Formats: sequence, structure tokens, C-alpha cells
Amino acid sequence: MELKLEDMKKLMEKLEPVPQPEWDGISYPSFIPFREKGAEKVMQDIMDFKSRESDIILATHSKSGTHWGYEIIQMLLRNTTELEKGVKTNSMLEGIGDLSSLDSTPSPRILDTHCKFKYLPKQHIENRNKIVHIIRNPKDVCVSFYHHALKDNLVNFNGSWNDFYELWMSGKLVYGAWYNYELEMEQAEKDFPGMIYTCFYEDIKQEPVKEIKKLADFLEVECSATHIEDVAKATSFKNMQEKKFDITQIFDGKGFIYRKGEIGDWKNYRYN
Repeated sequence: MELKLEDMKKLMEKLEPVPQPEWDGISYPSFIPFREKGAEKVMQDIMDFKSRESDIILATHSKSGTHWGYEIIQMLLRNTTELEKGVKTNSMLEGIGDLSSLDSTPSPRILDTHCKFKYLPKQHIENRNKIVHIIRNPKDVCVSFYHHALKDNLVNFNGSWNDFYELWMSGKLVYGAWYNYELEMEQAEKDFPGMIYTCFYEDIKQEPVKEIKKLADFLEVECSATHIEDVAKATSFKNMQEKKFDITQIFDGKGFIYRKGEIGDWKNYRYN
């Protein structure tokens, strides 16, 4: 059952600060499943998750366009241009305490995660089910994550830009090093040809119609040119910033998922 915003706020207010959950050398946000089951159990449950042939996994490192990609995919699969009323966190594998709750979700299910490739559901990989991977300039990822971490009390960061940059470069923040994540995804594409579709944040931003059409082809969804154009308009940053519910309102009342979405914001930041 999905919680209402006020219920989520009350739940967050009750959560005490805890050390970042860690397993296999990688730390994670202190989501409730990690608090209740521990990091090892959470990750094992993900790997043991029973995947369907029609499942789509959206796999990205943090701050790489996951919310954006989720909306594009759901519009393509469901032949709609309406932004989903719920939030992608309802299908975020590491954020769900009991993954069997997804059994009631109709196919095709869109599942998302920031976890590394080797921790994805084994059955999904064995069956060569589809994975959509979005990659973004790591410099912009770092800056975007810095602003996110300052406000997200599940990340436990309270420091300067220089402090954050050092932690990010050394892979000591949640989900580990960006470089390790992307190198593993690059190898997975070679090991499992045709299973993973990688799209670039910057390409979608600059040529949304062209890139959404390529994604539709990978998903084997027939769409008219008009529908592709309408999806591009509906998932523009401006439209989503104005109309899409932002789950991070539970932290600051305003939300910070749709902060800028720019290319090259990193140029405004320097490490001293």
C-alpha cells in the first residue's frame, strides 16, 4: 500500500540518524529496509528476486536521470503522455522491504535501482531480460548529488563542497564509486550483448525525440512519430518540475529531485 505524503513525513520525522548501512565495501542510504533487515539481507533479497520475462530494470548510478527515464519508459509502455501519479520509489528494489509486494503489480513492471550490476536479480540476468541504463557526465552527477546529499537525511552528509568532492572521488558515499559502477556496466554490455540499452543523459536532453525513438525500439514498442514527440514534451524538465510529484518534499517541504537538470553545471564548482 502506498503511503500518503503526510504519512511519509511523519515516518521520516521518527527515524533516528544511523550510520550508513554497508555491505561488500559499499554503503547505502539508510532506507527502512536496510534498518530493519540489514544491508546484506536487502542485497540478497534483490539478487533472489523472481523476475518476469516482461520486467524492465532501469539501472543507473544516482543523479543520472532515473526519475526522468522512468517517466519516459512508462509512457512508452503504457501508450500515454500522463505523468505517473505515484513515484518511482514504489518500484525501487532497495527501497522495498518485502519484494513480494511487487507480485500484484501488472506486467510489464518497471523496476529501478542504483545498485551495481552484480547485485541485480540473478533470474533477470539469466533470462536476458531487458535493462535500460542511463549514463551522465560524472562531473554533473557529482554536483547534483552534492546538493541532494545536503538535504537528504538518509544520506547523512553535512559538509563543504570540498569535503563532498573528496568523498565522492574516493567512492565513500552511498552506492560507491561512479567509476566502478560504470566500468561494471560496460563489461556487462560486452558479456550480455543485446540485453542492456545504454542511453546518455546529454543526448536525451539535446535530442529527446531521436533518443526516445531509439529507446522505444529497444523496448519493442510501436509508437507513432506524434506520440514520441508528445512524450518528449511531457517529460521535458520544465514540465516535470512543474507537474510531477517530488517525493523529497518529505525532507524540506519543497523537494529537490528536479533542481536544475542542466548540462555543464559542474563548471560553476571548483575543488580548492
